[in-house]
Amino acid sequence: MTTSLKRLLMMNVSSSIIFNYMGIFINLFIWEKGQQIFDVAWFNLILFVAWGAAFIYGAKLLSKFTISSVMRVSAICAGITFIILSWVHLEPKLLYLSLIAIPVGITNGCYSAAQNIGISLYGKGKEFTAFFSASNLFGQIISFINPLLFAIIIKWIGFTGSFFVMFVFIGLMIIASFYVPNASLRDAEEPIFQKFGIRQVFATTSLKWMIPSLIAGGFFIQFQGIFSLIFTFSVTKDKLIIALLQIMYTAFTVASLLIYQRFNRTGRVSDSWWLTFGMLAAAVGFLFALFPKAPILILSNVLTTVGLFFFFTIWNSRQFVATNKLEPIVQARLMVWRELILVFSRIIMLSLILNIQDFQGFAFKAVMIFSFTSALLIPYFSKKGEDPGTQ
Repeated sequence: MTTSLKRLLMMNVSSSIIFNYMGIFINLFIWEKGQQIFDVAWFNLILFVAWGAAFIYGAKLLSKFTISSVMRVSAICAGITFIILSWVHLEPKLLYLSLIAIPVGITNGCYSAAQNIGISLYGKGKEFTAFFSASNLFGQIISFINPLLFAIIIKWIGFTGSFFVMFVFIGLMIIASFYVPNASLRDAEEPIFQKFGIRQVFATTSLKWMIPSLIAGGFFIQFQGIFSLIFTFSVTKDKLIIALLQIMYTAFTVASLLIYQRFNRTGRVSDSWWLTFGMLAAAVGFLFALFPKAPILILSNVLTTVGLFFFFTIWNSRQFVATNKLEPIVQARLMVWRELILVFSRIIMLSLILNIQDFQGFAFKAVMIFSFTSALLIPYFSKKGEDPGTQ
């Protein structure tokens, strides 16, 4: 892994503390207001609308400013989020949830633009897999410590106190951004949004197969992501137990990482096999969710978490490797389209989830089957994209 990628990795670690908190405890904060699936889904829906818009704007900023500058914009928006959470309380509820979701979305969108384009500029071949494996490992360590630490803080000084603590980590994120390589797209021969049509960007047959893979992946990631949290919140109201359950899921992910690395070194098991295994594990987890009892929901989360690990590691690295030989400006365009397609598919999934009242109804079962089917199609799309005849 190059020095530039290592610096991006360290920035990833510092920001992951903030994103991990946002992913768990802001959703929990919203869930506790009324324990409604609709509220959490609405918050995430507005979040991803803002995320998509911020990603486009972040990519435009990279034509004039450096990666580190865009990451600092992300950190500032994170600060705005916690100011709103600490001091602003509005009615109606949908307006309040939207007001929280917008800066969270901008935080994620700007950071994703800077990170993804930075990776595409500095990564080479197997370095992508090394980067994502290391990123996952550090992410899991944070996922061990962060939930328990902030569960204790919230029990001690409440949600508002924990919001103030987050300003310390936002400060660390800003400091870390100054050590990120001063790369940008300002030296590119043409603007990023020139020749930006989807047919121009996904120009080869191999790249075209990335589009359905991204759509299906977005459906799967969003369904698993939101319901793994809601299942956990439904099992218990105790924040320490919620944190311990999150740590348990992380432990299974780390075990999966160790197993993957051991077999990957020998070369006896292909990445395609791991991708298929991940999808099957997730599919079985989805089926267990049809029986919404506490132990079964926990088992469902374990299986879908393990499945998501294998999916995310292999799927992400393959897509970055597929773009590695492209010119930096072409890579940047593809990264923007990649993020927009993912965000679009996640918004579609969240729109469907808005109609779900509980885990027993027809709406939940229909959306689950839809996600289940999407997950099983991903290995097929991935294989078609790698087929020499599609290049």
